[in-house]
Amino acid sequence: MIEQHSKHLMLIEDDRELAGLIGDFLHDQGFSVSIAANAKQAQSLALQHQFDLLICDLMLPDMHGFQLAERLLVSQHCPLIFLTALGDDDTHIRGLELGAVDFITKPVKPAILLARINTNLAKQPIASPSAQLTFGPYRFDDRAKVLTRHEQVIGLTNQEYDVLRTLVRYSNGPVSRDFMFQQLVGRPYDGSDRAADLKISRLRKKLDACGCDDIVIRTLRGKGYLLVLQHDA
Repeated sequence: MIEQHSKHLMLIEDDRELAGLIGDFLHDQGFSVSIAANAKQAQSLALQHQFDLLICDLMLPDMHGFQLAERLLVSQHCPLIFLTALGDDDTHIRGLELGAVDFITKPVKPAILLARINTNLAKQPIASPSAQLTFGPYRFDDRAKVLTRHEQVIGLTNQEYDVLRTLVRYSNGPVSRDFMFQQLVGRPYDGSDRAADLKISRLRKKLDACGCDDIVIRTLRGKGYLLVLQHDA
């Protein structure tokens, strides 16, 4: 009998042979793995479980991986890794904008996949069931990774939630790009990677789309990002 790991992963891959190999490998490493062969199955599984990490192929038979990720990350508050045969910058940038934490290029190397999974799982904070933070009318529930405003849920992905919560936590002054990059990506800023800027840009658009126009994220040249809560006059 395979010992079950405390972490439950969902693998979305239409290549049944590859999915079986990856699934067996991860099971051998102690993970619990649910496999979906298409977007329909993935969305069904997402209604039944909260996963600790998602691994999603880009080219699915019934929906592009990017479109599926947008749907899954509304309710699945966990890291998402894309599997792709495409290595171009535009694909990676689009994936980061959608909330992906990593890309793994096919053919998949098991040791690399395992290292990426463990690294991203290790970044996830262990939240107390009562861990909450308030910011004006907004309430952050870290246990469920849900943001509410006057009891109404704001539909943020897990990464958008993390970005906003970090800005709120340090809202007494500017948050440097170096610090934000370290918090979001997990490694020192190299001076050229746009990952933090892309996540901030995406969060701005999402907040605007959700009607949260009282939250303003300002970019201060040479200082970083400053979060401001605008009150009605």
